[in-house]
Amino acid sequence: MAFPDPTWARLGFMEPPDFHNSGHNIGVVIIDKMKPHHTIRHLGDRIKYVTVENDLTINCNNIAFQSSGELDEEVGEHGLMTILTLAHKPFFLEGKTHVGLSPAANFIVLDHGAFREGEGERLKYGMDWVLKQPNWNIKIILCTGWHASDNPVLLQKTHKNSTVQALNSAVQRGLMVICSNGNTRLGNIMPPIEYFTVGGFNDRGKAESHLHLPYPDEPFGKNGDGHFRPDILAPRVYLTLPFCESKQREEQVSYYWGTSGAATLVTGIAAYLFSKYPELDTKNLRSKLIENADPIEDYKNNAPRINVGNVIHSLEMQVNLKKANQCVSSVRIAGDDHSIESLNDIERGLALSKLVQQQIVTRQELWKYAEDESDVVRKIAVYALAKPEDEYERRRYWKRLSEESEGGVRGWYAHGLLQNTNESEVSKWIPCSTDSNWAVRWSVSEYLARYVESFPQLEKTHDPDLIQEKASKVLQWLKKSKNLM
Repeated sequence: MAFPDPTWARLGFMEPPDFHNSGHNIGVVIIDKMKPHHTIRHLGDRIKYVTVENDLTINCNNIAFQSSGELDEEVGEHGLMTILTLAHKPFFLEGKTHVGLSPAANFIVLDHGAFREGEGERLKYGMDWVLKQPNWNIKIILCTGWHASDNPVLLQKTHKNSTVQALNSAVQRGLMVICSNGNTRLGNIMPPIEYFTVGGFNDRGKAESHLHLPYPDEPFGKNGDGHFRPDILAPRVYLTLPFCESKQREEQVSYYWGTSGAATLVTGIAAYLFSKYPELDTKNLRSKLIENADPIEDYKNNAPRINVGNVIHSLEMQVNLKKANQCVSSVRIAGDDHSIESLNDIERGLALSKLVQQQIVTRQELWKYAEDESDVVRKIAVYALAKPEDEYERRRYWKRLSEESEGGVRGWYAHGLLQNTNESEVSKWIPCSTDSNWAVRWSVSEYLARYVESFPQLEKTHDPDLIQEKASKVLQWLKKSKNLM
């Protein structure tokens, strides 16, 4: 495969961002864990690594020149890829310049010990400390794991989320909080309307827009408040970086994937625009990004594709180039007393989530809700069923998996079937190796991995264009084994 086009070209830039000026003097907070690496040494004192301990002690270190030492190097790789997407030094592939989107910005990586008890308190304490620092000029907060330790399937109002509570003061100050919308349709919860929420699309690593496609397992819809998410889409495949992985390979580059990568691209664009057009504020920038984006035709997800070239043209000419598709209307879900019989699917989802949490819903009722017209409700019901209880239910699971059209619901049926499976089901599992849903393919891969000596293995891929190719080996094996029977 040829190397992907540079990310800047895929986002609509006419030329590479200036390494010495793009993002200059803009402070970007990245909520993540990060490992030291030689590829960030050029940042010097423009990158700070802030950690918040359990006792709320705060440490601020210069990570640019630290050695990785004997630490588990895979820990912090996600944060490193985020920084490199924003700030890596220029390099050349096949005559094309690759460079970070806002390499002149100032970066604060805030590690608050996410996904552990007390994470919300630590995040609030750490963020409040960061915002008090003079001369850091914080404009943007990038939060790729906003959901924290919340159950991703059970619906709730966004104000109950610990991250939302911790970042409330930053939102009130007018900072731009950018977050990812999630990588698969398995979950129901999505970010609040106050966050600029980024989903992904499959640009196939190319700048030419006629090659771009929706990502098949992309989450979108209404959050627990009734607001449509995401706001905008950005590339989520083959985001090219200098090689930075802990497992040494011969590759020249590494690739960042998913909506974490997509949200990072939008963060880089925001830092670039804030530095180039200092009169911009968060509200105006959000509007400009959406108004000048490109819709994907015949796609149920109304969030448009980002196009920074259109935004720059609009700002330079002081005109609105065009109006992107407006996201579907949102209806604010008020109160906390929601009925499972409501005509509103989000209210039904909130009500069923509460029943599941309180363990006052029967298995028979869950099976009934698994037939609800809303995929939000079906997802909650199948998640709560957990796994087949007996052989009758197992047959029912397989039937539902074959009939269900929504990817996230399919994923939970597959996950349930993975429990208590056996070798005799191989002819049912392998045909699912071409499923567009990541969770279904992951379940097939996990199933085959249990029987390494008996069955071929399925290599997982995040590239939709490679799903069929990766599945060909196991499909051919199944065809041959059937012919021998």
